[in-house]
Amino acid sequence: MIAGYAAVSAAALSFAGRPSGWGLLLLAHALMAGGALLAARLRPRATRGPLALLIDWYPLLLVPFLYAELDTLNQAVHGGIYFDDVIQRIEAALFGTQPSVRWSRVMPVLPLSELLHAAYLAYYPLIYLPPLLVYAAGRRIEFRVMVFALLLTFAVHYVFFIYFPVQGPRYLFAAPTGGLERGLVYGLAHSVLESGSSRGAAFPSSHVGVAVAQTLLIARFAPRLALPAAVVTVLLAAGAVYGGFHYAIDVLVGAALGAATCLSAMRWLPPADARARPEREPTP
Repeated sequence: MIAGYAAVSAAALSFAGRPSGWGLLLLAHALMAGGALLAARLRPRATRGPLALLIDWYPLLLVPFLYAELDTLNQAVHGGIYFDDVIQRIEAALFGTQPSVRWSRVMPVLPLSELLHAAYLAYYPLIYLPPLLVYAAGRRIEFRVMVFALLLTFAVHYVFFIYFPVQGPRYLFAAPTGGLERGLVYGLAHSVLESGSSRGAAFPSSHVGVAVAQTLLIARFAPRLALPAAVVTVLLAAGAVYGGFHYAIDVLVGAALGAATCLSAMRWLPPADARARPEREPTP
């Protein structure tokens, strides 16, 4: 799957807007695909030790790098053209307004703002903490199913960001004010996005899609944590709109896409007797 994503995303470099150093980027994609295929070949023999640790974790460690290149790739395809006008028309048709602008203006409540911004930031530990807990428990097969589902969710969203880029309201409208800007968590959330967001990565919301996928995975593999994860996911989705980070339609489509990709990925879940032996691979 990683090799397939590397090929699909690298196709963006065949368009006229590719950067001057596109050859190096293409080489990086080729190495990523080759490394993924090599890891697949080595996995049956690498059951313990540093190599096994690397093979298990490198897919999730790739995610920040894949995210960082998105604006370069979507500019290669569209030359800096974004499709916010399409999303805004759908938004107006569905809601009669722009919720990402309107909501914080009619409810400038600092405690609410801080709560929703904190939930939005919870996205980052939500990616890595549940797999880490499953991995630390020695449940390797369940961990690999979890990683596959998460990575598939990321990949589907990222393909949208490359070939149908949408900036999102954060780039087009003023950030929420009315006293909300005094919040510490508000400031942290906006600082994080200013320092590391990729332009064109708004529709559908990968924050919400991945959070929904992770909640479903937690419900399957760590059911005691399912309720807290679901609450955080709902608040995160609300914070994406309240904070002006995403259009409401980004959130709705992201949630649906995250659920669909995760449930599809979990079809490959090994039977219960295989999961009971965490160090063994499922029989081919």
